[in-house]
This record gives sequence, C-alpha cells and structure tokens, in this order.
Amino acid sequence: MPCLFESLPVLFAQNAPAAGGGNQTALLQFLPFVAIIGIYFYFLLLRPQQKEQKQRRLMMEALSKNDRVITSSGIYGTVVSVDEGSDRIVLRVDDDKGTRITFSRVSIARVLDGTADKVKEK
Repeated sequence: MPCLFESLPVLFAQNAPAAGGGNQTALLQFLPFVAIIGIYFYFLLLRPQQKEQKQRRLMMEALSKNDRVITSSGIYGTVVSVDEGSDRIVLRVDDDKGTRITFSRVSIARVLDGTADKVKEK
C-alpha cells in the first residue's frame, strides 16, 4: 500500500499551460458562470428591492388628510396635515382629546385605508 506522502506529487501535478493563450481560454470558460451569478443576483436581490422602494415612494406621495396610518414606532393615527416643503406630517392620535404629534414623512410605515387604490390612481 503506497504511503500518503508518496501520492501527494500526483495529486498536485498540473499540466503545463499551452503556449500563447491558456489563460484566455480559462477566462472565457469562466465568464458565463460570472454572468449567470450576476443575473441571479439582480433578479433575486436588486429587482425586488427596487420594486419595494418604488411602492413605498408612491405610498408616501399619496399620503393625504384623513388617511389612517401606522408609524415605524407602532403609533396608530390619522393624518391631519401634510407639509410638502418641510417633509412633516401631523397625526391625530387621540380623537377624544385631539392629541396631535408631528412626524417626519419617512417615519410612516404603512397606510391602513385605501393604500392600493391610491397607488393605482397615480
């Protein structure tokens, strides 16, 4: 039975590269795999994220008075006013006492009423 160390040179033996273009051939054989991985990365990671960002941007643009919303901190409220210039939204969180809180527009996580209808209209 041959010893492990006697078979190591056989395991690491390589063919000598062909004169004048062995590296280019290997690169051309590897290029389709890189392209497939790139396409896979785009369709599984980048494209869905772009769609989600577009949907969120449309939701933010469609915000208007009397929309029921949830903030990213979990506060439910009704939009009282939307200030386009300063990117502020005033929410009424208590109907009985009329408590109002001012939030930035990006803190709105979800619109509860009519989200699909508003986005489709635009």
